[in-house]
Amino acid sequence: MADSVIVLATSLSAVLLFILLVGLTVYLLWKKKRNQTRYQQLISTKPTIPPCTPFLQTSHGSSYGLADIPFSLPPRFKSAPHAGLSEGREEEEQWEQHPHLHNQRGSLTIGSWFPLGSLRPDLYQLPEEPSEWAQPSGSTVRLCFAVQYQQEKEQLVVSLLRAANLPTQCQNNTTLVKLQLLPSEDRHHRQAKARCKGCQPQFNDSFVFQLSNNNVDQCTLSMSVYSVDRLRKHHLVGHVFLPLRQSELQLVAGKVLWRDLKTENHLPLSKNGNIQVSLNYSQSLQRLTVVVLRARGLQCPSNADVTVQVSLQIHTQVVKTKWTSVVRGNDPTFNEKLTFRLLSLQHDAACLRLEVQQLVGEVPAKCPPAKAPVSLGLLVIGPFMYARGRELEHWNEMISKSPELVKQWHGLGTPNTTQKPT
Repeated sequence: MADSVIVLATSLSAVLLFILLVGLTVYLLWKKKRNQTRYQQLISTKPTIPPCTPFLQTSHGSSYGLADIPFSLPPRFKSAPHAGLSEGREEEEQWEQHPHLHNQRGSLTIGSWFPLGSLRPDLYQLPEEPSEWAQPSGSTVRLCFAVQYQQEKEQLVVSLLRAANLPTQCQNNTTLVKLQLLPSEDRHHRQAKARCKGCQPQFNDSFVFQLSNNNVDQCTLSMSVYSVDRLRKHHLVGHVFLPLRQSELQLVAGKVLWRDLKTENHLPLSKNGNIQVSLNYSQSLQRLTVVVLRARGLQCPSNADVTVQVSLQIHTQVVKTKWTSVVRGNDPTFNEKLTFRLLSLQHDAACLRLEVQQLVGEVPAKCPPAKAPVSLGLLVIGPFMYARGRELEHWNEMISKSPELVKQWHGLGTPNTTQKPT
């Protein structure tokens, strides 16, 4: 009985092993035949274009968009599928009859007789700039941009394109442009960084400012160009101020504009005159340094005695008041340094109040005036609680760049005619 069971088990095992071998042989033959079929399809000389092949389409809606990019397919040979070595030889002879095609052969080939394609560098060259991008004649430092106001969305879109004719000292520096609306309650300005260094940097950046229809005519777009050296020190190159008027914005919508940069010396003169001030704050010493440099365009006689009263104010309380030396003239030069103690926690609560005063009578230098002075103009530099525009930007830049002096020109506001004797 036991012997019959063993014989039966052996027979079943042999049958199962035979069936497994037959199935494995059939699978291998089928797989080999399938691979041969796929290989023949791969080397077919009749190339097909996949349905998902992308194509280039150029939009003509923008007045400063790119031009059409030329494109052509490399030459190919039409022949039947390669069935043997003789047909391959014919392809090789046909290739040798056209030597000019050797320049278009790519690195991806099957043997030496079937070119799959080639890389044409001329297809990847950028087209020339449109005519409206052309720089005006002259060597003046200029900024190229475009503006468009969308009344439905109440948005001002500014497209910053490029700068031209920057000074030679900016050749190896990075160029930054800070954009801001004046006057504005926005504490943060927009900033664009050039895509390349040199005297002709390009930006190609766009910015959106939220601006209501009622406030458009009262705002001015300010764009300040800075050159940043290897020590990350910002050097002001100049400004561009564009007064916003709805009627003018409709005329220039979508057009490329070129505007000359105005340096600090070419800042528009205020009706009460301008004053140049440098600020510095030392975090370690808790000290605020004010350097009154000079003034110009003051509404006073050329032989008048002029001084600048500088006050540090925290909230509504005047903490300390100092005066510069007395200088004669309506375009005086002071070069006076005044220091104040200011804690780091008081940055958002403090401000500087500068008042240009014309003195009456003989007054000793650096002493409070004995008689009531005549106020020629006021200036308040401080955080968002007290100032806007350039004055707010000057204060924020002083806090962020504590190791260095930050110098700017400012326009003087309406003079205080009700000041009492000090």
